[in-house]
Amino acid sequence: MKRMTQGLLIILLLGMSQISVAGTETISVYSYHNHPPFVTGPDSGLTFDLVKELNRKAKGKAKFKVKIVPRSRLNHYLKGWINGSCPDKGCKQNWVVPWVNPKWGFIKGGRDNYLWHELFADSNVIISRRNDDLDYTGPQSLKGRVLAGMRGHRYVGIDDLVRSGDIQRIDGNYERDNIIKLLHSRADATLLPESTINYFLARDREIQQQSAKLKIAEQHHQRYTRFIMLPETRRDLLEIVQGSALDFSQVNP
Repeated sequence: MKRMTQGLLIILLLGMSQISVAGTETISVYSYHNHPPFVTGPDSGLTFDLVKELNRKAKGKAKFKVKIVPRSRLNHYLKGWINGSCPDKGCKQNWVVPWVNPKWGFIKGGRDNYLWHELFADSNVIISRRNDDLDYTGPQSLKGRVLAGMRGHRYVGIDDLVRSGDIQRIDGNYERDNIIKLLHSRADATLLPESTINYFLARDREIQQQSAKLKIAEQHHQRYTRFIMLPETRRDLLEIVQGSALDFSQVNP
């Protein structure tokens, strides 16, 4: 009888545990920004810091989980949201996407069906060698130059000049590699988010040692704000985001 009672107690405890786990909704934090400062190593970077803070604020009501995916795959996951057919019964609503902007191709339907929370201001900057006479004042000033770009990225005002042959573009997979190409004179310029070059100049020893050779143009290629994007149905998640102690003041000091 005693053994039966102990066994029944264990079964009840296991059942309670399963109920507790089942009651916690998992929220996918999709991001295609797999470079510094958003991802700086295994489980490190702003994306992981963000998720830790969201989980702290959620207090077990939701479990936020990082999922780094290519932009093409993210577009597939959010296809219904992007084309404006969501929300409906067939649309998943357990996701958020940080570091993005409303103008970056997420709204192709008839209306904006997302919630947005501002994170921080950022920009794209042109970087060249200090001993080069390149003075960036706009895309036209890159004519006749070799630009190290990121594969799959689109550059407003620059892509047209690449197609016309006025700018030669060589693409890479990693932002840091493009800086090294520049330092080794395999490219005349590269384009990076300001937050990314700031990270390398502050944290990457090799680039720090050669920082005097680099020149960041005063004229920005683009300025924008990074947001966290949520389904319009998830004001509960927005409240968690808004109540979190998120501080990005040191990203672009």
